[in-house]
Amino acid sequence: MFGLSVKSVTLTDTLDMGVVALLVYAFLVWFKRTKAAFVVIGLMVLVGVYLLARVTGMVMTTHIFQGFFAIFIIAVVVLFQEELRRAFERIAVWSVARGARQPQAPREADILVRALSDLARDKVGALIVLRGRDPLDRHLEDGWDLHGELSEALIESIFDSHSLGHDGAMVIEAGRVTFFGVHLPLSKSFAKITHMGLRHTAALGLAERTDALVLVVSEERGDISVARRAELSVIANLEDLHRILESFLREIAPQPAQETFLGFLRHNTREKILAMAAAIVLWLLFIGVRQL
Repeated sequence: MFGLSVKSVTLTDTLDMGVVALLVYAFLVWFKRTKAAFVVIGLMVLVGVYLLARVTGMVMTTHIFQGFFAIFIIAVVVLFQEELRRAFERIAVWSVARGARQPQAPREADILVRALSDLARDKVGALIVLRGRDPLDRHLEDGWDLHGELSEALIESIFDSHSLGHDGAMVIEAGRVTFFGVHLPLSKSFAKITHMGLRHTAALGLAERTDALVLVVSEERGDISVARRAELSVIANLEDLHRILESFLREIAPQPAQETFLGFLRHNTREKILAMAAAIVLWLLFIGVRQL
């Protein structure tokens, strides 16, 4: 016969569980957003089998999993290299970006709506990128630096058929046109791009890799489309376009620290509960519970 004892919780244990909970929470939020959900589920099943084997004393299974742990890490890096790179980029620029960005001026939405309306009316093709919080540099090729103040005249002159950069994309950041004539990565979602032109394919490609908002004007149909979060949709009217732009500009504008903390508490409640529960269970399994 044997009994079990539970170790008393110290301040170090509390901090330990807090760090683990934070890591699990970040993983759960990432899992919810990733497009490779079935692969993540498979990895979670393997982790569950390993924990079960360790708790129940299945020595051979535990040793096999420990031997292949490095392989699992390599598999995760290979399968999710784009997502991991994006996550590390966000960590690297988070504090700098939040401190450097200026609140978006309301006039930006008005300027874009008027300019896109004129381009769509005249069936002039255009591709405009509004940067979110993710860095864009590694996704942009060729083109020219500009750093000019955003205006209708500037937008329409860049996409004039006589402009050298009219076939490329314009990049807007913090109310200024930073680049024009750049080439964007093309989407690999072949089911979505079957009937799309090159501009729409490029818009969707960037929206699959970053949190940017990409606007497209079709020179064949004269309609306006918006790409974001790996989805591309045609805008029904200018009022909808204005609402989407305002919502995006408010979202990427820096918020006061108090509002950010309250927002953190309001969102992803289920993931927070699961993360805390997982941290407590892991602490009990590996540290807290001991055999007498």
